[in-house]
Amino acid sequence: MRGKTTFVRVVWGLVAGALMAISVAWFAGTVYREGTLFAPLAAFVLAFIIPFFLYEALAKRLVFALLTSALLSGLSLLTVSLGGQATGPTVFGLVLVALAIPVGIDLILQDFGTRLTVPALFSRSAVASFLAAVLPLSAWIIAHEHSTAVREDTALIQTVAQNISPQGDAIVFELADPKQKDRLKNLVSVRTKEKIYSLSDAEEESVVEERTVRRKSSKQSQGEVISREQAERMRIILNLQGAPVPDDIVLFSHRGPITTSELRVSLEKKKPS
Repeated sequence: MRGKTTFVRVVWGLVAGALMAISVAWFAGTVYREGTLFAPLAAFVLAFIIPFFLYEALAKRLVFALLTSALLSGLSLLTVSLGGQATGPTVFGLVLVALAIPVGIDLILQDFGTRLTVPALFSRSAVASFLAAVLPLSAWIIAHEHSTAVREDTALIQTVAQNISPQGDAIVFELADPKQKDRLKNLVSVRTKEKIYSLSDAEEESVVEERTVRRKSSKQSQGEVISREQAERMRIILNLQGAPVPDDIVLFSHRGPITTSELRVSLEKKKPS
């Protein structure tokens, strides 16, 4: 009977560790794809460390540290999938939620006279399984996200490079698709010989154009339908802060500190004569 209990604890520990490793690895890939690395990683370290200050038993410390890290990862993935962003206030708020769930359950059980204990064998199995799975899984997912990011960022930069024009001491980016605005501002910067400019600091301008559209009607009426439609274009205006517009610039995309793609764009022919 004792051997069976030992086997069950080992198996459950291995399964739990593997599941938590999958959650953390997926979180790492998503954070890399979003390009905001510092705040999520700091929040992850915080979620991992705090349980060591809350409990005395080593087995409970380790399991709760892995559990809060996995919960933070899962909650962050849910937030991103719902359209949110892994920014500082968001992820640190999720840290509190990730800590409150297991700690709250533990306190409730204590109020009912039940003390939640974590078997040492379960803890060791979970930690071993987590460590064995999290690094290769994270490396594989991040590598996949990196190759995807290179393709997407290269296409974005090439599209934007076709619609750049210097105006005074500013560089104007014309975006046919307003949905490109957030990606451009979050991921793309401009490098000149003197300085690097982040498009996150650039100004936005929405241009609404009204146009007349003529459509042929059905063959029976043999006429035209005339209607007016509005089309929105987004302009991003990068002020060079008094510096002259250079003859060429380099557009480069980055995921955190990692550059994924870059393209040199000539502005000399586009300058007004």
